[in-house]
Amino acid sequence: MYRKGLLALLAGLAVLLSTSFCILTSLTRPALQFLPDKLPDARVGQPYKVDILIAKNVTPVDNYSISAGALPPGLELVVDMQLRTAKIAGTPNQAGTFKFAVSVWCLGTNVSGQTGDKQYTLVVGE
Repeated sequence: MYRKGLLALLAGLAVLLSTSFCILTSLTRPALQFLPDKLPDARVGQPYKVDILIAKNVTPVDNYSISAGALPPGLELVVDMQLRTAKIAGTPNQAGTFKFAVSVWCLGTNVSGQTGDKQYTLVVGE
């Protein structure tokens, strides 16, 4: 009987410590950092490629997406999940100023996965 009570106490303590660790790490983690901070301008009809890198993540990146706005026509967000990277690439075919957000979600196992959004503005000239 003493042994069962001790095992139950240890199991409860393990759950409490795990939960406390998750809460603590979610409070002390820095925000995800998106690189570059600003996108270089593009030109209609000329190939364009910019790598989007994530820093200050505790766990690996699991997903990239455009969460608001839209990329210029002719460009796309290309995600390589094997390398866990993304890039904006293609050949823009319309001039203008385009605003959009790139969203990232990181894996979470023992800690909650981090998420972040970065608002970008891309100017495409003639």
